Amino acid sequence: MARQTAKKRTLGLNHDWAIPLFTVLGIRVRAHYSWFLIATLIAGSLTVGWFPSVLPGRGLAQYVALGVITAAFFFASVLVHELAHSIVAVLHGIPVRRITLFLFGGVAEITAEPSDPRTELRIALAGPAMSAILAALFWIGVIVMGARTGRPALQLAFLYLAVANTFLLAFNLLPGLPLDGGRVLRAILWRVSGSLRRATYVASLAGKGVAGLLVIGGLVGILTGRFVIPGLWFIFIALFLRQAAESSYRQVVTRQALGGKTVRDVMTREVVTVPSGTRVTDLVEGYFMLHHHICYPVADGDRVLGFVTIRDVKRVPRDRWPDTVVDELVTGLDKMNTLSPGEPVPAAAQKMATTGCGRLLVLDGGRLAGIVTRRDIMNFIRVRSELS
Repeated sequence: MARQTAKKRTLGLNHDWAIPLFTVLGIRVRAHYSWFLIATLIAGSLTVGWFPSVLPGRGLAQYVALGVITAAFFFASVLVHELAHSIVAVLHGIPVRRITLFLFGGVAEITAEPSDPRTELRIALAGPAMSAILAALFWIGVIVMGARTGRPALQLAFLYLAVANTFLLAFNLLPGLPLDGGRVLRAILWRVSGSLRRATYVASLAGKGVAGLLVIGGLVGILTGRFVIPGLWFIFIALFLRQAAESSYRQVVTRQALGGKTVRDVMTREVVTVPSGTRVTDLVEGYFMLHHHICYPVADGDRVLGFVTIRDVKRVPRDRWPDTVVDELVTGLDKMNTLSPGEPVPAAAQKMATTGCGRLLVLDGGRLAGIVTRRDIMNFIRVRSELS
């Protein structure tokens, strides 16, 4: 399925809307809330549709058991597909932050792009290879169970899983980002052209082309009335693929723009600080309303105590503003909300994604050297991209 570099919100996913499930081989697995919708739909369709139609005359309890267990094995297949990508990435020295199951399958959040086309090709093919193995095993199960007429339910469950994994394999090999086939295409183009950016651009265009074909197929199914539900599903998937294809190219442009750059290159050096002891009333009128920032460092002379945000102020009742000082609201400094000037810019972006804080303090020897915001990084990327 789709792969992405780790960000707070990419490919249409807000990872605040996901819950942790378990950890496999050191890789955290989470379920986006949309996954519960598709899990319920698949288990329900198996329970009231597939199994009653191909295996009539059984009780409701058996249909429910077969539907839930088969759906569980299907999602396990999706997870194993993503784990294959992740394990190969880790073996090549590329950390994997987590795997998220969501409405359209699964996504392995790989923290960096491969450094060469060969590594990209190996990681891209790992998932389809695992799907091919699973499909073969389930097809063997269909054949074996077919020879044992006393197990028709198990044979039909294997048949569904064999077809599902075969479809998963074929769909993921379509040659367009962010699908695995698009990664394979990008690896080949990268090897031929020597340019990751150019290869990603072409592969992302191919991904948009695949999305366009899915939209056409979905509209035909809807307008003819023969495949209304699958047609709608095709269109939803196409919208996701188009967005993800564009995101894949933007990520490469961003990484290349930030390559070799440190926090010192992008930080704002002239920082407005709030003196320790400032009352909240003066903080609001003299800082938030005057400078229009939503976060300020709090300092006692040359010593930085932490920072205060507009969200902190909103927690204080207005009638207490004149009697409350910023020292009571300050968030202390730690390694997740501070940076050193020599840290790479992607490290700053990663901390922002992890903490959800869009402003980080830059400390040099314990002294405040500057501040880095999302806007600083995006403006720097925009200028570099325009100049290149």
